[in-house]
Amino acid sequence: MHYISDMRWEKERFTVIARVRETLRRWPMLEAGRPVLVGVSGGADSLVLLDVLAQLAEEENITLRVVHVDHGVRRDSAADAIYVRRVSDHYGLECAVRKIRLPEKVGMSPEERLREARYAAFQAELSGSGAGRLATGHTADDRVETLLLRLLTGAGPRGLGSIPPLRLPFIRPLIRVWRREVEEYAPFLPFPPRLDPTNLDTSIPRNRVRHLLLPLLEEEYNPSVKRVLLGEAEMLASLAEIVEDLTRQSEEKDVSPTARGDEIDVEGLRSRPLAVRREVIAAALRRLGLEPGFELVEDIRAKLLDIEGNSRLDLAPGYSARRVYDRIVLGPRPEQMPLAEIYIAGEGKHLIPGAGLQLDVSIRPRGPGDPRGAVDDSREAWLDADRLSFPLLVRGIRPGDRFHPLGAPGRRKLQDFLVDEKIPREDRARIMVIESAGEIAWVAGMRIDERFKIGEHTVRVAVLEVVPRHEEGAACGEEIQAESGEDDKI
Repeated sequence: MHYISDMRWEKERFTVIARVRETLRRWPMLEAGRPVLVGVSGGADSLVLLDVLAQLAEEENITLRVVHVDHGVRRDSAADAIYVRRVSDHYGLECAVRKIRLPEKVGMSPEERLREARYAAFQAELSGSGAGRLATGHTADDRVETLLLRLLTGAGPRGLGSIPPLRLPFIRPLIRVWRREVEEYAPFLPFPPRLDPTNLDTSIPRNRVRHLLLPLLEEEYNPSVKRVLLGEAEMLASLAEIVEDLTRQSEEKDVSPTARGDEIDVEGLRSRPLAVRREVIAAALRRLGLEPGFELVEDIRAKLLDIEGNSRLDLAPGYSARRVYDRIVLGPRPEQMPLAEIYIAGEGKHLIPGAGLQLDVSIRPRGPGDPRGAVDDSREAWLDADRLSFPLLVRGIRPGDRFHPLGAPGRRKLQDFLVDEKIPREDRARIMVIESAGEIAWVAGMRIDERFKIGEHTVRVAVLEVVPRHEEGAACGEEIQAESGEDDKI
């Protein structure tokens, strides 16, 4: 019997290790010579992941470190941390334990809040460790379950790709290994996996899919439904990559962050495929912190993009989507509080209160590859640093403001300039002006002043960039790279 058990162990071990090796190479997951963090909870998936990577470490020229997140939710979470340290010692690996608190966020389930906090802890450990990758124990079953959850609750193209094999810096070496194979491998590990009783709690949506829906589909519809769904997730992920790339190109050309919100060029976006139009609108809603449900995205597309005439849709409290001539503006309602005045002492990232924007300022010597002549676009302005006088004043427009628009023959009233640019009266309180020693250097998102442009004799360049930003946290576009709806692995 012992001989048969050893043979079965070797067979399962060989199968799983071979598939992980193929996965690591099919999607280039590793950087030779750089450490890989392995997220270990103490459950079967993460322990098998650690054991397999330990077997492959020399072959793949990598070193491993263990990271465990102590979420403090269960009574035995401290015991989990002690257990993972013992496992790490067995393999001769360093182990970092990060304690997290469950953040209070309206509209998020406890599982979603835990996931967000866990991935934030991962990011912090990556930043401090010098590692280039962090491996999690997601399996093929997790990918199938996530696809079903997203079909049931709604998701865009990227969401239906389910859990990707990699979204750097996170990698999923077990993503093509089934949970059954993990369970057959686990009894032969040097330490028995710890059990999480919440995995059996069918009040949790993922567990209902795992324990109720999938068995029903296998019994009543297709015994191979999980393999079918895994293939669908792969194909959808490939299509999502194409849509993401086209969406990125559209956002670079058709979307401009300004003081009054994201401005979308109507004609530019109309020329894009339907899937891209929807994704661009959805991305703009996410930057406002709003949930881009299908009906809301379609309302904006149908009522503001596809028809002519100025109109407005109210979104969440304090926000609107408006058609303004040849633009769609998604941002704070025009009647919201006007911009506060702040002084910018020098380089750095500066939050503009009440605007949902950040002003990034950097100064450096002019380089041979830098633009020669005037540079100005909706996102940033390149100015002659030696013509600026700090501190700069960031403010809204004032009666009587004048400046010399880039390329214009001379000075003119800012109000006349805004009329010519077709900026509605109700939007003008949100226009942001950057002032240097009493002179307007940049009407943010619109035009720099001729007197501050880069010239033939410019020595130092000041780059001013407007970045959308949530007041309470990370800049819009920054994303903790958790996959919404993923299983709780760590």
